[in-house]
Amino acid sequence: MDYQEYSLRWEQEWGKSELGAIRAFLIGVIEYIDNPQEGSRMIVLTLPEQYLQQDGSPGRDAFLEYFSNDNGNSAKSYLGGTPENSYRCYYDHPMEMLANSDRGDRESKIFIQSGGKDMPTPVHLRKNNNGIWKLFNVSSMATGVKRVSSGDF
Repeated sequence: MDYQEYSLRWEQEWGKSELGAIRAFLIGVIEYIDNPQEGSRMIVLTLPEQYLQQDGSPGRDAFLEYFSNDNGNSAKSYLGGTPENSYRCYYDHPMEMLANSDRGDRESKIFIQSGGKDMPTPVHLRKNNNGIWKLFNVSSMATGVKRVSSGDF
């Protein structure tokens, strides 16, 4: 996905909901793995200013080094990737907010399920004054996922 399409979807769709903001962040991470410059431009749209470095790029709070450790499989696992399909993902894969999520008008703690983890993952978001949701805690999404089995041992 190129930046122009991404930013348009962010403005018109993704930034307006918690799940949309999470989806946008994950897509940005996956794009970052292949093209760090382009992926960074995407990711910064989803994060609050305090998570950015002085040059405007994503800082350590984006946990990009952790997502990169497994070739993005952690991010891909929320968009249809599983160990069984070698973490093949689909940007429009349905995401479900689990029942134990705590939603508010301006702040939410959303639980989503990964295809590579046994337990649901919490994501903390806040809505800014422009009505755009930003991710405030992505560390849980960056934790490892089950490995793809080669069938050999």
